[in-house]
Amino acid sequence: MAVQISDPDKARARHHMGYLGVEQAQTFVLGIPAAVQTQFMIEGAMVRLLAESLPRFYLLLERLDCLECEVFGGSDLADIESMGEIKVNRMRLKELSQYYLIAQQGLANLLGIVPNPFDQRIWLQGRKLNISVSG
Repeated sequence: MAVQISDPDKARARHHMGYLGVEQAQTFVLGIPAAVQTQFMIEGAMVRLLAESLPRFYLLLERLDCLECEVFGGSDLADIESMGEIKVNRMRLKELSQYYLIAQQGLANLLGIVPNPFDQRIWLQGRKLNISVSG
């Protein structure tokens, strides 16, 4: 039996999966406005989540929230190379993004969807959208 997820928790899931937080949006295909087609996947999945999957859903959302806080919480380290014998890990953002992607993939698997291929977050460099153009 499916459970009811609160609107704020649906918004968190959309955010972490790279989906839109707006009611309706458009993009352009060959210069013509077209409705975004990928949004329906996450919306349909969230209304069908099984009750026994709810604890895992919230655990993954919490992990994603925490990892994102780590990403932005360390922005003050960008100007520091070292402090005495303490050195700043310059690979920190890449490492955090890999952990984020692991948790995001867990949420994707739980919901049976893929992260939004149009996600604009550059720090999530683990996936790219490749479109070939022939002319």
